[in-house]
Amino acid sequence: MKFLVYRWQAYNQEALEDALISLGHEIDTFTCEIDNPEEDAEFEAKLDAYLKCHSYYAVVSINYFPVIAKSCNRTGCKYIAWTCDSPMLTLYTRSVFLPSNYIFVFDMQVYCEFKARGVKNIWYMPLAADIARNNFILGKTPVKDYHADVSFVGSLYEKNRYDEMVNMPPYIRGYFDALINVQMETYGDNFLQRMLADIEEQLEGGAVNISGDEFTGTPSLIVANTTLGMKLASLERKKILNMVSRKIKNTRIYTGSSTEDIPFIQNMGKVDYIYEMPHVFQQSKINLNITLRNIKTGIPLRIWDILGAGGFVLTNFQAELPEFFEQGRHLVWYESHSDMMDKIKYYLEHEEERKEIAKEGNLLVQKEHTMQKRVEVILKTVLGADANL
Repeated sequence: MKFLVYRWQAYNQEALEDALISLGHEIDTFTCEIDNPEEDAEFEAKLDAYLKCHSYYAVVSINYFPVIAKSCNRTGCKYIAWTCDSPMLTLYTRSVFLPSNYIFVFDMQVYCEFKARGVKNIWYMPLAADIARNNFILGKTPVKDYHADVSFVGSLYEKNRYDEMVNMPPYIRGYFDALINVQMETYGDNFLQRMLADIEEQLEGGAVNISGDEFTGTPSLIVANTTLGMKLASLERKKILNMVSRKIKNTRIYTGSSTEDIPFIQNMGKVDYIYEMPHVFQQSKINLNITLRNIKTGIPLRIWDILGAGGFVLTNFQAELPEFFEQGRHLVWYESHSDMMDKIKYYLEHEEERKEIAKEGNLLVQKEHTMQKRVEVILKTVLGADANL
């Protein structure tokens, strides 16, 4: 089959394209920039014209873009979208109900929400490891030394909307601060959005500005995920990395963020996702994953990337982890910050056990959770849905 892939700067963009090609399909790419994912007449006109002049089984993209969905629906082309971000706010638009959509989301709670909303063409599809690319990169000699006792790769979100909202009423800010502090200590339940439902009238027009006829979300959805969620991520990651780096001397972070308020950590700067990051994961004794709380139950891409590179994963608990992994066999999760510190100390002292867990995790994803396998399932699902119609 022949596909048109919308190409943008998604981390797993190349892995998706490689998987389609390895399965024997032909792809073209479309790279026109989208100014507004909900309403962009210029982009839609260009894509409309292109689709009218070419024949494809479907347009495929990482994440969901309403402008692509509307263009595909007008031109009679299928649209396959696989999300890697959560929440995917663009799903909260009227376009999500278009019959030409085939939407796959990696977070089970999000899937259940949209099924309950009446969206028919939506399925659950976890993310995956890019084994082929990792094996190729790890077969080359690294240009730097990436050895560390503990490493974290990711942003600290020090620039966030919460800190920019200087005119927020004091009582609202106090309530927000309390929610953030309690959520930071709670794993397995993301309650920020639920706790905002009773004050939505106070949020709209003040703490959040909702515009556009396409959007079907709520003020609590936006505030919980774009304002409180990012502030929580900043505070939580800094707190955790301060705790770890004060106890573990060789603790590294790979980030473009400032680490002035994490004085004991080694800031190694940004790392290239494709060519350097697998070496970081492979050579670090312990790779931390600190999941954005915006991801409700799903497994973030970082975990699949670490396992795919043969690294040891220590992660916060996510509800979907036991569906795919055995605790202490494929990876290790913690349920509190003190539990995290105890497990860091234990696995640094038990090297053979740590290496065996990393090995088992890598073998599991190589066998069952590759990009190629996921894409194969996605295409079979789409074909099956067509057959049922």
